[in-house]
Amino acid sequence: MQNQSIIQRSGLQAASIVPPAIAAMCSLLIVHVVEAQPRTVRCTECHREQADQFQSSVHRDALRCQDCHGGAISYELDADQWRRFGFGQAGEVHTATRPATFDHGAEYRGKATRAQVPERCGTCHADVERMNPYGLPTDQLSSYWVSGHGKTLKTIGDERVAVCIDCHGVHDILPSDNPNSRTYFRNVADTCGRCHANPALMSAFNLSSNVVDQYRASIHGRNVVERGDSGSPNCATCHGNHAAAPPGYLEVGHVCGQCHKQIEEYFLTSVHGRVPVMARCIGCHAPGGHRANHEIHEASPAIEVVEATYQRIEDELGRDADALPSRFAEDMHAVSGAIQLETVCSNCHGQQRTDPHAAFFAGSDEAAQSTGRELARLLRDVQYAYARAAARVDRLSRGVMLLRDEAMLREDAKTEAMAINAFVHTLDRAEVKKRAEKVLGICNEIHAGLDEKESALGRRSAFLIPAWGFAAIFSFFMYRKYLSLKHAYVVGPDGSAAQPPSSAMATRRRLLDAVLSVMGAVTLIGLMWPAVTYVLPARKQGGGGERVAAGSDGDWEVWTARKVSVRGKPVAVIRTDKGYRAFSAVCTHLGCIVHWDAADRELKCPCHAAAFDAAGQVVSGPPPRGLPEYGVMVAQGQVIVTQPLEG
Repeated sequence: MQNQSIIQRSGLQAASIVPPAIAAMCSLLIVHVVEAQPRTVRCTECHREQADQFQSSVHRDALRCQDCHGGAISYELDADQWRRFGFGQAGEVHTATRPATFDHGAEYRGKATRAQVPERCGTCHADVERMNPYGLPTDQLSSYWVSGHGKTLKTIGDERVAVCIDCHGVHDILPSDNPNSRTYFRNVADTCGRCHANPALMSAFNLSSNVVDQYRASIHGRNVVERGDSGSPNCATCHGNHAAAPPGYLEVGHVCGQCHKQIEEYFLTSVHGRVPVMARCIGCHAPGGHRANHEIHEASPAIEVVEATYQRIEDELGRDADALPSRFAEDMHAVSGAIQLETVCSNCHGQQRTDPHAAFFAGSDEAAQSTGRELARLLRDVQYAYARAAARVDRLSRGVMLLRDEAMLREDAKTEAMAINAFVHTLDRAEVKKRAEKVLGICNEIHAGLDEKESALGRRSAFLIPAWGFAAIFSFFMYRKYLSLKHAYVVGPDGSAAQPPSSAMATRRRLLDAVLSVMGAVTLIGLMWPAVTYVLPARKQGGGGERVAAGSDGDWEVWTARKVSVRGKPVAVIRTDKGYRAFSAVCTHLGCIVHWDAADRELKCPCHAAAFDAAGQVVSGPPPRGLPEYGVMVAQGQVIVTQPLEG
């Protein structure tokens, strides 16, 4: 546009002082001179598509084109190149006419081949000085070279294996916490599936192309893809992100203990854990027990499924139906998925043996199956008892009673019911039975408390009968007295009709009627209100501004904790060396109740060995976030817990 304006101004000036023919010649000369001047362009003016992608990249403010491709920052084009490459007078590219060849200079490295990509990316990502300001590790390149991908690329030069750009992109690399990123936790399976779900490609490496579909059908895949649970594992969690191989093992089950630490400890104490050749996690939790199967199923359904199943059956059959336990067992057997504790033992112990030692193993096989059946029965009893107690607490809490203690006990029963699923891996029948009895005891305590409150409410409700009867009789006689007085006022003593009242008298009569009506209503309310408040002494109170006393400040030792109920939710109150802090006692992973470990000064979850520090932050385990914090203060020597803090 600048060149065009110069030409126009020059032409106007020439036309004002010379004839038109000479002015035209001058204009052409000026155009030739201007067009002969070299034009300066940058990479983005030719490579528009890549430039647009790079604008949204995490590298936008950290890299230039020359950092990866080499070459100069800008290039000068002569007039012939300017026209051939499609530039207009305004310096814009009107058509995609990038030249097939262009001299980018001696420093230009060009587009990297697939084999060159790892080292090209490692130029920065293996440089400690360049990565330190961003807090990024510098071992990704070295990790990649020990992976199956890197070894295949380096040793045989097979460029079909994954390199950096396959997982992260080329010019449009996004941070991993961006939902559109290829490495966002919900997208990892799709990213890996671009290769590992390709039958033709996987067959060339003698690998299965079903692993991604198996993962999506697993409990882990459903949690990640459907529920958006970032605490559940994706491909990179088990295989590593750049190393892309299990940490020194060949079996899927060997990496399970990274998250399921508590279960791993229980398993290692069992007969299976003490014998190295025994199948580990996959032997029970994957269909067929295949060692490379990624379709991991839970042996027991989620606690929410247990509650929903019982509630559905109770709605169909009624609360007191005799068929409830058997129907619950049948339905739970159907919803538990492919893994059934009653039958999973027969995967190994129920095979028809033909070897010479078949008779020797017959007794142990029968004992193993018997143990499996008994453990399955104990778990089913626990599930039924918990679901029944939870359904009753939910039902009564929708009424007028405040079930603070029962709600706390319900959470304890829930935690114990979930924890027993992990403890089953010890195969210790006696201890599993003991823990099952503990859950049943908590549920019985819940029912006893609810029975007492319902009985008390029934007694108080019965008191309403005489109260309402008295109020009705009192109201009847008051009304009769009112009519008698009104009749005496209107009719004379001898029965003769009184004279029509004057307007002033009529006004006073209406006023008297209104006063008597108000007095009657106030009297009735005054008689009924004490009865109503007596009948409903456990009426719900609190709400968003509820305050709960956690105990006296004077008898609370440092680094000890107590549990209270705030709005029906368990809250752990900790006295630290700097004061009091209160956190939700519900683990953010699967909802188990955490307990305070004074020795380690941590809140620990018994279900998946998660740990939170005294600030509520995740220390270890699968929880995706810390514990929500509650307000806490000391007033008149009492520790008071208030509403949850925002943020």
